[in-house]
Amino acid sequence: MPKVIRSRPKVEDDEEFDDELPSSRSTLASPYEAQSLRERIGAYALGSVVGLAAVIAAAAWLGGSLGSVGVRMSSGLDAVMRSAGLTVDKIVVVGLDPLLEQRARDAAMLEPGESMLAADPLTIKARVEELDAVGGVSVQRLWPDQITIIAETREPVALWRDGETWKVIDQHGEVFVQADMNDHLHLPRISGADGNHAAPALLAALGDYPELAIRLDGAERIGGRRWDIRFEEGVDVALPADDGMGEALRALNFLQAQNRILELPVSRIDARHPDRFALRPLPGAPSSSELGGA
Repeated sequence: MPKVIRSRPKVEDDEEFDDELPSSRSTLASPYEAQSLRERIGAYALGSVVGLAAVIAAAAWLGGSLGSVGVRMSSGLDAVMRSAGLTVDKIVVVGLDPLLEQRARDAAMLEPGESMLAADPLTIKARVEELDAVGGVSVQRLWPDQITIIAETREPVALWRDGETWKVIDQHGEVFVQADMNDHLHLPRISGADGNHAAPALLAALGDYPELAIRLDGAERIGGRRWDIRFEEGVDVALPADDGMGEALRALNFLQAQNRILELPVSRIDARHPDRFALRPLPGAPSSSELGGA
């Protein structure tokens, strides 16, 4: 999703300051005067924020403790920002279904009315990322009053064997921390070093051929550059290196549609050659040489 960048609002005070002493008359402030006062407070608050940033930068440069600086100044600064209206008013969650959206809101632990400065994007991001079903989290603090959380739902797509352990991986090949593989036994099984990170490209390529994808039983990553895949019929298919994988799957899909190649009495199909497939018959099955035209 394209990142929306909004410029920081500029607070200006166009009024001239009057050097004359204020009148001793006791009068109620007009709406115009009240608005002017709010604008001035906003300008003072913005100046305070800039000043604080300079203090923190200087403390860091001099080797001081940012934590101690923050502790001493946070209470007063929060009060100034609240007076200027720089508080959290809108919390927007993008990219999640309603159920996960609410869980993300709860995990963020944001309260309307709290200081915008206290709503730290990195802290919020870390909180939301603790949800195992949520990934790709980014948080934007949009002044003066909005926090936007952008995330995506993680989808279980395969089981990956990591050593002796099977783990559930998502559409980006990342491992679910809390998922139980027994709840996902219907998913294809992936093995081989770094197979989890290469699996999304394989599954996406198979997705172009539903008749093949629905039959996929498992896949093994070979040498970090290609796949051996197994179909439910018990046939293993040796695919070429990744740059030729798409064309090999296209040919396999064609032969399945025309000749039901996955249902022939063979144990292995070597699809690594760009011009032909080589078939290995099952023991006792009629011998078969090569199937041309692929």
